[in-house]
Amino acid sequence: MQNIFSRLSAAAMAAPKRAFCAIVLLVLAFDLVLVRDLGWLIENVQGKRFLVNYGLSSLALVLLIILLLPLRTVVGRTVIIALILIPQLIQLSFFAVYRNFVSVFDLRFVAEDPLLTLMLWVDNAAVFKPLLLIALELPLLLILLRLPLKPRWWARGISGVFGSLLFLLLAFNWYGVTKFQFSSLAYIGTFPGLIEQQVFAAKLVEKPVLEKQVAAKDAPNIIFVVGESLTKSQMGVYGYDRDTTPNLQRLKDAGELVLYDNAVSIGTKTLSSVPYMLTGLQGIDPHGRVYSVPTIFNYAKAAGYQTALITAQDFKWRNVDQLFLDGDLDYFKEGTDFSSNISVSIGADDMTVLEKGVMPFLEQAKQSDEPYMLVIQMNGNHYPYAKHSPDAFKKFLPEEDENGVNAYDNSVAYSDHYFGELIKQVRMDDPDAWIFFSTDHGQNIDSKNSPYNYGYGLGTTHNAMFAVPPAREADKMQVNTDRPVSSADIFATVLGLMDTRPVSNIDGENLREPIDPERLRVISAYMKTLHNDPNAVLVFPDLSYLHIDFERKSAILPEGGEVVPYTRLPDSYRRLFDRYLNPQQEGANDG
Repeated sequence: MQNIFSRLSAAAMAAPKRAFCAIVLLVLAFDLVLVRDLGWLIENVQGKRFLVNYGLSSLALVLLIILLLPLRTVVGRTVIIALILIPQLIQLSFFAVYRNFVSVFDLRFVAEDPLLTLMLWVDNAAVFKPLLLIALELPLLLILLRLPLKPRWWARGISGVFGSLLFLLLAFNWYGVTKFQFSSLAYIGTFPGLIEQQVFAAKLVEKPVLEKQVAAKDAPNIIFVVGESLTKSQMGVYGYDRDTTPNLQRLKDAGELVLYDNAVSIGTKTLSSVPYMLTGLQGIDPHGRVYSVPTIFNYAKAAGYQTALITAQDFKWRNVDQLFLDGDLDYFKEGTDFSSNISVSIGADDMTVLEKGVMPFLEQAKQSDEPYMLVIQMNGNHYPYAKHSPDAFKKFLPEEDENGVNAYDNSVAYSDHYFGELIKQVRMDDPDAWIFFSTDHGQNIDSKNSPYNYGYGLGTTHNAMFAVPPAREADKMQVNTDRPVSSADIFATVLGLMDTRPVSNIDGENLREPIDPERLRVISAYMKTLHNDPNAVLVFPDLSYLHIDFERKSAILPEGGEVVPYTRLPDSYRRLFDRYLNPQQEGANDG
C-alpha cells in the first residue's frame, strides 16, 4: 500500500495541474457514489435542481481548495482534510438512515437528543462504505495538499471571494437543496442556515405555548388537502360541460362528497393563502399576526395527534417552512424529496407523492394509538398547465398551447384521479376519517385581460372546496353547501373535530354549524408572507365585491365601479380592516 501511494504521489508531482483536476474529479465521484447510493443517484441525477446544486457546490469546492492550497503546515493540511472528509462521513451515515442529508432542523433534533441519533446510526448505518470512502479518498487528499501548486495572490483572492459567494448562495437561497450538493459543503452550509432560522424565529416569539392533552379514544383521523390553482369552473362536478372529474362526481352521486358552491380563497397567490389556511386566518395582515398564532400542527399536537406535512412543492420558498417546521411537526416531506426537477411553478408529481410520501406515512401512523392530522399540499394545476399531467392521462387533445384550455382540463382530470386514489386508500383503512380539500386559489382560464391568478376575478377567487366526512356526518355537513364559506373555515372545523378551542382569534367558521348567510369575507394581498401589497376585496354573499386600495385610501364599489374615499364606507365594513391596520389602537379600544 505504501508503495502504491508513493508511485501515485510521484506521478502527481510530475504533472501537478493534471493531478489536481484528476483528484478533484475522483473526490466528486466518490461523493456521488459512496456518500449517497446508486439507486438514489440514478433517480435524481438528471434533475435541474440536482445539476444546479451539484454544479455550483463543486465549483465552490474547487475555488475554496485553490484558496487553501498554500497552507503547507501539518495543522493546515489536517484542517482541510477534516473539513472535507469528516462531513462526508457524517452525511453518509445520516443518508443511510434517512436517505437525506443533515438540515438545519436535523441539527436541532441532534442537539435535543444526541444519544438517540447515535443509536439510530448504530442500528442503521453501513460500516463498509465509510471505511471504503476513507481508504479511497484520504490518500488522494494527502497527495492533493502536497502538490507543488502556488496560485498567485490575486488568483487566491478571486477564488476565495467567488467560492464564498457560491457557498453562501447555496446556504441561503431557496433554490439550494443540501442533498443535491457536494456533501461536505452541504453539511457546513447548515450552520450559517442556523443564523437565518434564528432571525426568523424572532418573529415567532409571541406564539403561545399550548397545553398538551391526550386525544380522546374516538378522536378522528383528519386529512387536509391543499390544492394548487384548481379552478371551479373547469370541474365537471361543479357543472362544467366536460367530464373532468368523474371520481368526484361518483362520490357526490353516492352522497359521500360535500361540495361547497360559494367558497372563496384567502388570497390570490400561494404565499397569501397557504400560510393563512394553516393558521385559520383571513383578511389583511400588514403587521404579521400570522407569525404570532398557533398553526394547525401546534393545535393538533397539543390535542394528542400525530402530525404530518407532505408537500409536492418547495416549502422553502420565502421561508414558509420555518413557519410550520417546529417540534410539533412529527413528519415532513417536501417536493425535493420526490423530484430533483421541481421549481416554483412545477412540483413533484402528485401520484408519486401519494405513493412515496402519503402512503408510507399512513402505514406508519397505523402503528400508533394516536390519531393523525395530515396536511397534503398538491402539485395541482399551476401554469404551465401541460406540465401537470402525464401523457397517459391526457384525454382532451390536442394540447396546442401548454397554457390552453385542453392542457388545463387534462391537469384537472389528473387531479381527479389523484383524489379518487387518495380517498380510496384512506377509506380502506379508516371509514371514519375526515378529508377536506380547498385549493389555494384558482386560475383565470383563457382570459385575455387577467390571465392565470392575477387580480380578483372569480376564476381566481371563487374556490373549489369540498369535504368527505364519515357517512354518519354527511347529511349534517350539507348545511353550508350554498352559504358563504372560506378556505379559512377548514381550520376552524378541524379544531372542532379535535375538541380544541383556539387560544387566539381566528377568522374561520366551523362548517359543521350553520354559517350566517349574510357573512362578509375578505380576500387580500396585504400580507406579510407575500409582498404586503396594500389592497383587498370585501366579498358579499352573492360574490360581488368592493375593492379597497389602502395606499390611496379609496374603494371601488361593485355597483357601477364608483370610486369613493375609504372613510365613506360603512363602519361595519371598515371594522374588518381597521383592527388590523391599527392593532394597538384596536387593543386599547378593547381594553
